[in-house]
Formats: sequence, structure tokens, C-alpha cells
Amino acid sequence: MTHRSAAVASRAIELSLQGGSFTAEDIRRGLGDPPSRTTVYRVLRQLEADDWIEQRGNSWHPDMKPRMLGNVGDGESSGRNIELDW
Repeated sequence: MTHRSAAVASRAIELSLQGGSFTAEDIRRGLGDPPSRTTVYRVLRQLEADDWIEQRGNSWHPDMKPRMLGNVGDGESSGRNIELDW
């Protein structure tokens, strides 16, 4: 049994930690068995409410929590390496 909502959240957090912007379609493309668009947007909205990501136009960007974990989006390495096991 796969947990599609958890897979969406994991992928979105992974992309936010990388510091770039992404779309809901980027999330769906990154999953082997993608959930519905409704599920993707529901999970993204929950992550937005929890300060992981923020929406600007049609794309999502790192919010406060990924920035607190490191120098997300500053173009420089912080010397820390975060590896996520999905």
C-alpha cells in the first residue's frame, strides 16, 4: 500500500530544501504512481499552512522552515549536507 499524500509531502519538502521553485506538475512527475491533482494541491496547501512552502503565481517556493534548516536559495553551500531517504 502506498501513501500518496506522504509521497507528495516528501517530494515537496525535498524540492523546497533544494531551494528552487517547483510546480504541482513537478511533484506529480517525480512520483511513480502520482495521485490526483486535488490530492497534490491539498497536501501543498497543508505544507503552506505549516510554513514549508509558499505559493507565488503558479509555482511554489521554500518558506521559513527550509530556510531555517540551511542557506536555502542563497547560491552558497552552508557546509551541511542533508540527505533524505525516500
